[in-house]
Amino acid sequence: MRTASVHSSDKDDDLFGDVVHLNNLNEACFHASDSIVHWSYNSTEVDLAQLWSRDETPQDELIAHLAHCPGVDIFLPTGLRGHGYCEDGMAYVKFLKTRALPLWVFDLRFDYQGKVQCRTNISYFDLCPNTALLFMNHYMDGVPSRPDFPKDKVIISMPNVEMYELKEKDYHRFDVVLCKTRDGYDRLSQWYKDFGNPRNTTLLYVQHTSSDPSTAAHMHALSHPKLPPIQPKDFDNITFFHANGNSWQKSTPSVLKCWQRRPDLPTIDVYTLSTKTQEDFEEIFGPDAAPPNVRFHHGKAIDASQFGRELVQASVILCPSKMEGYGHYINQARASGALVLTTDGPPMNEFVDEDSGVLINAHRLGPNSNQLLSIYGGMEWDVTPDGVCDAVDTVLALTPSERQRRAENGRRRYEAQLVAFKENMRQVRAVFDV
Repeated sequence: MRTASVHSSDKDDDLFGDVVHLNNLNEACFHASDSIVHWSYNSTEVDLAQLWSRDETPQDELIAHLAHCPGVDIFLPTGLRGHGYCEDGMAYVKFLKTRALPLWVFDLRFDYQGKVQCRTNISYFDLCPNTALLFMNHYMDGVPSRPDFPKDKVIISMPNVEMYELKEKDYHRFDVVLCKTRDGYDRLSQWYKDFGNPRNTTLLYVQHTSSDPSTAAHMHALSHPKLPPIQPKDFDNITFFHANGNSWQKSTPSVLKCWQRRPDLPTIDVYTLSTKTQEDFEEIFGPDAAPPNVRFHHGKAIDASQFGRELVQASVILCPSKMEGYGHYINQARASGALVLTTDGPPMNEFVDEDSGVLINAHRLGPNSNQLLSIYGGMEWDVTPDGVCDAVDTVLALTPSERQRRAENGRRRYEAQLVAFKENMRQVRAVFDV
């Protein structure tokens, strides 16, 4: 059973437009890491002329842009503009209708001719005193501690609750916390009950969303007709796909060990940038290298359209994460219309259930003293080779039509969450827009 990946129908024009726009914002964020990215940016090719930079944008024009103060600004410094935090930041930029600011914005000093008077030697904080500032996790770079930071400026946090850096003092300094997962919201709700809420912090479960590289791949193919055509997914003769980037949290050794034990399994493509994964691969397969059903791709970064092409052609995608703050890779996998396998533990199993994928049995590890919120249960999961192989056998036992049905349900869940996040951001804008 061959099928093209599930994408927007005519009635979903707004959704398709939102996905394309989000893809374009992510490309701008990643490739123009020291620029201000405004939500109105929507070029299919990275166009620096549509971004605001310290060196290229005339200062009068830059100040005029900055003076249009939104309800919320996003702090996204240059060092965070990799794929993960660009995904986080651009979701807020788009749906809060705001902009991502690098650190240099706060160092600017300028004169500004307002409607009533000319103000001299002022800063961003003077220009936009009522604009709330949203920070990614613990990456605040000392901004709230600056002497010119307004004492009453609202601080919003988007935490990755599984990471080690956020501590009690941090959660007690935020005015608003936006939770991406139900698991994160439940843990923080209990934590504020148990450890107090002296700042009267507002905790919101807003969900989240991700760009869709598979849509980028389709658009790239349309504009480059000489490229080989994208192959439709084949749910009869399935192949598997797994990528871990530079992450050690994706249980890649267990995936490799499963295939090492099972030469009868269908072909898997494994993509990694990690030197450690290369070492694991060599250790697992030894001097004879991998069997023919394992295709190992190491060390070569691919762009969004090429990554999307791999996703959109894959019929089954393995995402056995040990832990996640949200899970953009899992979300992008289900966006591609593939059958997604992921860990049966939160927050991974918030994306996938037995009606929209296959869950991989895993063992919850004990609380980690470095993870503040693990006092409410461990946040890391041990995915074994047996667990991976059992889930793969479940896929092999499904009929092709059932594989396709679950995969299409996964795409529908991606779309539904994007729509929900959009509405939640509309409600946040209603609170903060001035």
